[in-house]
Amino acid sequence: MYRKKKETRSYVEISESVGVDRPSEILFVTDAYQEAIAAKAAGLEVIISVRPGNGPLPENHGLKTVNSFSEI
Repeated sequence: MYRKKKETRSYVEISESVGVDRPSEILFVTDAYQEAIAAKAAGLEVIISVRPGNGPLPENHGLKTVNSFSEI
């Protein structure tokens, strides 16, 4: 069972379970900033999906954002 999605170890376990050689081969798209930070720390490529109703992102967060999947 995976840990909470805000823990880096969760994304390490996911990477291992899908059998990729490098976590950076996985693109993780989320609308939750804390999930994005945890996944990035595990080495995944991360994009934040900006959606109505989401909380504001910190300034200078350094992550790519999209407003639509067509931007990926």
